[in-house]
Amino acid sequence: MGRKKKWMLQSLLIFLAVMVVCTIISRAAASILVAEVQTQKVSGGKLTYSCEGEGIVVSAQEEQIFLWPQQQVEWTAKSGSNVRKGECLVQFRMEYLEETIQKKEAELAQLELQAEQQHVSSRENARVPQATGAALSLEEAKKRLEIARQNEAQAQEAYARFQEEMQAGGTLEETTEETTTSEEETKNAMQEERLRELEIALQEARTQTESAHQDVEQAQNAYELARQEDAASDINAANAAEASRLGAQSAEIQADQAKQELEKLKSYQEAKGKLCATQDCTVLQVGVQAGVITTGQEILSVGNGGFRLKGEVKDVDKERIKAGAEAEIQFRSGKKKKVKLDAIGKEASGGGESNHLGGETTNGLADATTSNQAMQTIWYAPLPNDLAAQGMEHFTWTMEIPSESDYEQIIPLSALREDAQTAYCLTLEEEEQMLGTVQIAKRVPVTVLEKDGEHAAITSTLKETDRIIVSTEKYVEEGDRIREKE
Repeated sequence: MGRKKKWMLQSLLIFLAVMVVCTIISRAAASILVAEVQTQKVSGGKLTYSCEGEGIVVSAQEEQIFLWPQQQVEWTAKSGSNVRKGECLVQFRMEYLEETIQKKEAELAQLELQAEQQHVSSRENARVPQATGAALSLEEAKKRLEIARQNEAQAQEAYARFQEEMQAGGTLEETTEETTTSEEETKNAMQEERLRELEIALQEARTQTESAHQDVEQAQNAYELARQEDAASDINAANAAEASRLGAQSAEIQADQAKQELEKLKSYQEAKGKLCATQDCTVLQVGVQAGVITTGQEILSVGNGGFRLKGEVKDVDKERIKAGAEAEIQFRSGKKKKVKLDAIGKEASGGGESNHLGGETTNGLADATTSNQAMQTIWYAPLPNDLAAQGMEHFTWTMEIPSESDYEQIIPLSALREDAQTAYCLTLEEEEQMLGTVQIAKRVPVTVLEKDGEHAAITSTLKETDRIIVSTEKYVEEGDRIREKE
């Protein structure tokens, strides 16, 4: 009986030893196979956005200088260069300027000749009215009619008188009966012949009178037509004179304009083709290249009135940065400084030296927009008095901006997971199993409200006591055994 008890006691001790060894081995295996995780509890508050970008030192004010038109550019000051008062900004080619002056002088001389020619054309032309000649012809026709009427009257009178004489001669012969029959026949034949001659003369006189009367009517019509033509000619001459007067006036206006342009060209010549700075300035934008013939629309932008800071804002940050925010700037030389933003604006980007950290408008905000250019958000800040900087000097900037809203639940981005269905996080949960209490990963769905560079604001069923898995040494899925790092 003693041996049996002893054997049972030994067996129990062996079993316990084996269990201890297995537990040790199990725990050792778990330490190797089970993922070790770090946890953190959900918190509330604001998100913090980290913004950064590049910037440049720009002039406090900008002046836009329009280049001289119709000139060939020989040389221009480079963008970013500092120019003293009286120094050259743009040098135009003198040979081209002199040729332009010669052409303008020839143009002016031609316009003055045109004006003089138009003045001569506007004078009334010397002419004899057509009605004058027609009136003379009418008077001549009337005179011929009067003569024809007189001739007709004389022929009528001669014809009537001869008829009376014939009647008177026949009565006398009947009473005296002194002539013979033969003589009487001869006399009658001669009288009849004479009468026919007078009758023919009368008819010719009447025909001439009718013809002269028709000539008078034709001359009268010609006179009236000539008067109408003279009136129309007077109107046409007046219109032509007015057109010439207006042409002369137009040529004089063009000549005056050419004179003004010539005076400008000569002033360019007196300046030796140099467009100079009227005050100390920094060249911001050069809108022309050497060799180009200007149109008068090219602009040279220069800055003056001291300097200030201008920062370029990324599209992702443009809604977050407000005037009054504080930024830390750092120059390439290593100098650092904190500044407060005093203005936010926009300017066109995508082309030109002034569109990318370049020139600005006089009031500091470039609000103009074009249909084919994107708008770049920019900020301005005063240059600190104790910070020495040069125009066009570059710097980088950073800024920490708190979110406008307070959130009840904020978790690290490392704890946030996403799949095709939803966003979620894993929490550490403890379960009782045969070998004791074990830790496993549990999936909790979340709705993401906002993110910054390190955290995410969410809504979920998480409690303040839940331990959220924020990092693991191995990949962990829902239901996996885990162990919390001590």
